[in-house]
Parts: sequence; structure tokens; C-alpha cells
Amino acid sequence: MSIALSGKPILSQLQEPHEGRTAILLVEDEDADARLVTRSLAPYARRSSVARATSLKEARVWLHRNACDVVLLDLSLPDSFGLETVTRLHADAPSLPLVVLTGYDDEDFALEILAHGAQDYLVKGQTDGPLMWRAVQHARARKRLEEELRLSEERLQGIIGLAQDAILTTDADLNITLFNRAAESLFGYDADDILGRPLSLLIPERFRVDHDVHIANFSASGVQARVMTNRREVQGLTADGREFPAEVSIAKLHHAHGLLFTAVIRDVSERKRVESELRRMATTDPLTGLNNRRRFLELAEVEMARLRRYGRPVLVLMLDIDRFKAINDSHGHATGDRALVRLAEVCRSELRDTDHIGRLGGEEFAIILPETPLASACEVAERLRHRLALADVPLNDLPLDPADLGQGCIRMTVSIGVAMSGEDDACIERALGRADRALYEAKAAGRNRVVIGDGYPGPVFAPASVPTSIAG
Repeated sequence: MSIALSGKPILSQLQEPHEGRTAILLVEDEDADARLVTRSLAPYARRSSVARATSLKEARVWLHRNACDVVLLDLSLPDSFGLETVTRLHADAPSLPLVVLTGYDDEDFALEILAHGAQDYLVKGQTDGPLMWRAVQHARARKRLEEELRLSEERLQGIIGLAQDAILTTDADLNITLFNRAAESLFGYDADDILGRPLSLLIPERFRVDHDVHIANFSASGVQARVMTNRREVQGLTADGREFPAEVSIAKLHHAHGLLFTAVIRDVSERKRVESELRRMATTDPLTGLNNRRRFLELAEVEMARLRRYGRPVLVLMLDIDRFKAINDSHGHATGDRALVRLAEVCRSELRDTDHIGRLGGEEFAIILPETPLASACEVAERLRHRLALADVPLNDLPLDPADLGQGCIRMTVSIGVAMSGEDDACIERALGRADRALYEAKAAGRNRVVIGDGYPGPVFAPASVPTSIAG
């Protein structure tokens, strides 16, 4: 092996490269030091090829034109010195492994060199052939692992950046260390503004104590992750103070500096809206907006359960528009529909929030009055009957002019049956049956009146006066 030395800025080829060999670039301006390196690597000549550059400029030119596996780099060069030599070469070839050769034996300096891109640090005069060869191979392996890790992190960051769900990471103190673009969009914070700040900023204040307890329990448990499907819904808080329902998956990672928590957060506001709308459609009468028959019976059974447990009275009212067929026949089904809507409006305005009203079908309605004595229920029924007898039903969709009261509209009356549900009733249908029979008694007695169901003494309310503009 021979070494060609020259003061000109050209490279000396110490050994021809060969496929399968480790291609080494030695950057060393001192001839004696270069000879020591080549002698140290001579036992590995069959497995390596060595080229030499005497300046950083020569090294950069050669690396631009040739493939290389590792660089043995002296820090004292004619055109560069010290840490700057590492940073400049690393900037030119960030994927190339660097092994520093220096006469400066200092552990702190060595650590600084490694932090700036070198893979190993060798002291001249303290390095034999086997150590240098191991350092070369170690540098290649370490750089390969670093590149794999870098690519893996880039792929992960790409996935995180493109994810439609918000992803954030916190340290053990619950300070935010990662905040992807979806999180920025969801919470309204820029990542640069929120990194390092507490996670509690994203949680409504009334939930923060409970959240800290949940995190502490999760930290102490053996569970590594909790996915959305296994966790209850939580509330998030945006930068402008808006709360929203969210599902959260959370995982923990034991790190050298403590626990890390990663959360995937999904805004479920739209899903909740759709679910609410589907529930409304499944439980609501589309014309009047009242409970449909199915939902009304569900609510009634809840009140029956409360009756059986606490013995508190439950009163049932059945309402029916008098001569409803005549309204449809005389004024059309659209007017009949407006009569049903008007009845629903009046009843809602007169009933308590705890009362339940439903449209059971056609012009037939039912009301549940929880915890209401019979006398009070009769008063409610009579008030409803009176208000409905005075309610205007428009003949068209145009708004009514108060000055033209009675013009462009009709009036309707209702018959009402009242029944009390007892603890011995197996289901609400029995009380509804009694109220329904009372309703037909009211119709048979002349309509526009309230009748109490059989078996319960009490007054029968009849109208003091019948309005003159009753339809039909």
C-alpha cells in the first residue's frame, strides 16, 4: 500500500474501491497521521478501500463524486477547525457516518462532537487497528439505525400530520409536547403557542379535577392503552371557550424521563347531532312535534314504575278533537293538520315540564300528569278544554291579523277523559283504557266537556258556555 502526498488540492487514492468493501474517506492533512491510519487498517485491506483528502474542500468535492460508507475526520484541517469541521461536513452529507480522529482527549468535547452529528470519537495515539475497524463498523451500523429511526419518525410525523383526528402528546406533568394539525383545527390553538403548556387548557374547568384523578389512576394501572370504544364521552374546550363532545383514545409510554401520554381525540358533535335527530325522528310525531305513541308509552311506564315504588298518583288524560272528520271534509286536510298542531301548541303552553303528552294517532292525544291529585288533574283538563275552545285555527298558512279575529280561521273543541292510575295497574294501558271510556262518555254527553273515568268519584266538568264558532 502506498500513499501519494501532494500539497495540491487533489485526493490521494490509497486503495482502489471494490464492490462489497467498506469505502472509507480519510480526511487528514498530516502525512504521518495518515500513514498511521493506513497501517492500522492494513489487516482489513481485503474488506476496505481508503481514499484520502487533505482538506475539507477536497473531502466535499470527493464525496460529491463518489460513494462512501464512512469518513474518518481530523478536526484540524487547513480550511476548518474543531467542531465547525463536523457541523460543515455533516450539513453536506447528513446521512454519512462520521468518526472523528483527534489528538484532543476530552470527554465533554467528545460528547459535544457526538451531539453535532458524529457517530464515534477516537483519540490519535490511543487507537489500534482493531479498535479503529470496530469504530468504522459501529459508525456504519449506528448511522444506519439513526437513519431508520429518522425515516420512521418522518413517516410517523407524516401520518400524524395527515391524520383527521387530533393527536397530542404530553409529558408526565401533562404539559403538551406534540400537537398535530388536526388538533390545531379542532382546538383553535397553533402548535407553537400551546407546546409546553398544560393539557388542562383543553378541558372545561369543571372537569379538570376528575380528569387528573383519571390520569393518576391510569398511570398507576397496568393498562397501557384505552381505546375510544371502551371509554366514556368527554368534553373538550376550544381556544374561544366553546365546548364540544369528544371521544378519546389514550396510551402511555414509559420513557427515560418519565411517562409520556398520547391521546387521539375525535370531535363527535356531528355524530351526536345526527344521533339526536334520529332519536327525535324515532320518538316524535312529525306533524305536531309531540311524543309519538311508542315514546309516550315508554315515558308512561317510567311514571308507573315510580308510582309502584313511591305510591304517588299518576293521572291520565285522553283528548280527542270533536267532529274532526267534519273539519277535514269542510276545510280540507291541511286545515285539519293545523288544528292538530294548534292543539299541541296550546297543550305545551299549559302543561308542566314534568308532564308528558303524546299523539297516539289521528286526532287522539294522551297526557300523563305525574304526582297530581285527581282534583288538580280535573282542573288541568278543564283549563285545556277552555283554552282549546278559544284557540284560532287558521284556514291557510298566512299569519293571522289580530284585528281580524275570527276571520280566516275556525275554532275547535275537545272532549277529555280523566282517569287515575292505581298501584294495582299492571301497565299504563289499563288507566288509558279507563280514560278512553271516559272520553267517549264525554262525546256521548254532547262533546266539549271533561268526564272522570269510572270507579273514581268526582265532579264532571261541562262548559259554562259553548263558543259560537265551533267547527262542525
